[in-house]
Amino acid sequence: MRKAVMSVLLATAVLTPGIAHAGPPAQPEPPEVRTLETTVPAYDPMRGIRMGVSGLFERTVAGTGGRTAKIYASKDAYLGSYIVVLNTPEGEETVSWLAKSGWIERADKEKLVLYVLEPGASGEWGTAAEEQSYIETAYTNIGANGVDGRGDWYQPSESYYVVGYDTAGSVLQKLVMDDPILVAAAAFVDASDIDTQYLASMNSNFYPTPDWNGDLVASADVPVPVWIINSRQSQASDDVIDYWKDANQTSSKGTGFEGGKIFEQKPNMLYGYVAETSRVAVGVLEKKNIRENEPKERQLDKKIYDFLSSYTRYGGNVGGNTIGSRQDLDELGVTYQTMVVDGRLREYLVYVPHKAKVAAARGKDVPLVFSLHGSGMTMYMMFDYSRWWEVADREGFILVHPTSTNNGRATSWATAPTSSDHTFFGLLLDELKTNYNVDESRVYIGGQSNGAAMSQAVGRNLALSQNFTAVGATSFPSTSTNYDGETLPYYMAMGEFDFWPYQPSTPPVGGMISYWINRNDALGTPTTAASEEMSGRFVTSKWNNEDGVNVVRYTVTKGRGHSIIPEEMELIWDWYELWQKDAEGNNVYVGP
Repeated sequence: MRKAVMSVLLATAVLTPGIAHAGPPAQPEPPEVRTLETTVPAYDPMRGIRMGVSGLFERTVAGTGGRTAKIYASKDAYLGSYIVVLNTPEGEETVSWLAKSGWIERADKEKLVLYVLEPGASGEWGTAAEEQSYIETAYTNIGANGVDGRGDWYQPSESYYVVGYDTAGSVLQKLVMDDPILVAAAAFVDASDIDTQYLASMNSNFYPTPDWNGDLVASADVPVPVWIINSRQSQASDDVIDYWKDANQTSSKGTGFEGGKIFEQKPNMLYGYVAETSRVAVGVLEKKNIRENEPKERQLDKKIYDFLSSYTRYGGNVGGNTIGSRQDLDELGVTYQTMVVDGRLREYLVYVPHKAKVAAARGKDVPLVFSLHGSGMTMYMMFDYSRWWEVADREGFILVHPTSTNNGRATSWATAPTSSDHTFFGLLLDELKTNYNVDESRVYIGGQSNGAAMSQAVGRNLALSQNFTAVGATSFPSTSTNYDGETLPYYMAMGEFDFWPYQPSTPPVGGMISYWINRNDALGTPTTAASEEMSGRFVTSKWNNEDGVNVVRYTVTKGRGHSIIPEEMELIWDWYELWQKDAEGNNVYVGP
């Protein structure tokens, strides 16, 4: 299982002279390099969320005088797969290095996308100053739409893993320091030649939006799990290590890690930046000749990925993204399942925690929670970013993360009542009720962004809505003027810096609240809530029915943009627990 810090032993190959079979391993065959075309790849509806391309591609990076980058998408990579951003080490040819280092093999095994910055036509990297423009432009274009970025060919996740080597890697590390919220974790090998003036400048490099307390946030204050690996110690690398220790608020005492040391985040630090159950860390390895031969470097690159993949991070703005430990889904017991709906492969993840299994063994049913991802996301991303699985572990409910359809370059839910997504939900409900110990009186649905829109659309589909007990969603106000339907308790959380103004006096949010006030026979208007409460970074308004029961709830999350934070999943579950269907199928309040 992946943990916040992976502690596995770095094995050093020992070659014994005179033994014939102890020679170097056979070199993997480098893949063929193709040009990333400007035409949209053919979409196969039975490939589900698989990317439209696979293999090794070269792309010209616009604005760099014809410089290129390589992109490798494994055959099983899906839209939103984790992406590893690397630069070719000095003295290496990109394609052969990707093969011999094991990065392609690793990408195939882990369903990754590799984005590789490489030297110019000479095959040699220039100085840091000479490479700054190319590296910055190529890095900036990773997530851009159109021919200069991902376009219709590949789609990275919300944040990257970054690995920098040598001088060019130092430039890459500076970009990570400049905007750390884009990076889930990073490793730098002999790539910490950064002057103290630049490090100091990060203390006054402020993000445009403040945190949940209204305070400006500097780049130097934002944590990133980092592993610094050097063939030799230097003052510059020591300064960089100290920089990351400060950013990650680590303890001063390290423990053994991969032949070096790891410095873990102090307890009860970095609230809002790191999930409560996780910790970030700074690893340090300084060992002479760490890269002296290919087997060693191949082993090191594997260990680098093990470190990186211990973490995940939702992007967003500085006050609304969270680093957390990343779980191995197979080891956790999450199952990948499919069905075919209207000629398309539909995919979903089901997590049955230990408590739900124990309940089943005792003949008891448990709640079911649907969590829907946003546009451009997938079930995998929503699983990692939301951390709903932690709530499921504690509370014992069954968790399902379905995936929307692949529209050729990204994913999205189709909210129209006639869409196949509604058919999918009906069939999925039947499948889950048949195969699991679902308490049909406690079935809940919610999602983020486009997933929130879909949750509300399901709530307005009266053939489907009767199956659900409450809705709890984030970051997408949608509305209707048809108020027909049963009482369906509704909760929405919006970010202070979300895509839409959060105030109920504005049309998007006000229209949404107005719909649910009318649908649930609540009293008041969007701007006249029965109560408003503040708890930490959350400001919550409530609308009650004539019996004084709170049937509509709306929270503004301070500091957050268009993202989600794990604490909101806790708030949503607290809302779900208040509701259950009675014997007649009505959604009734059962809370305190």
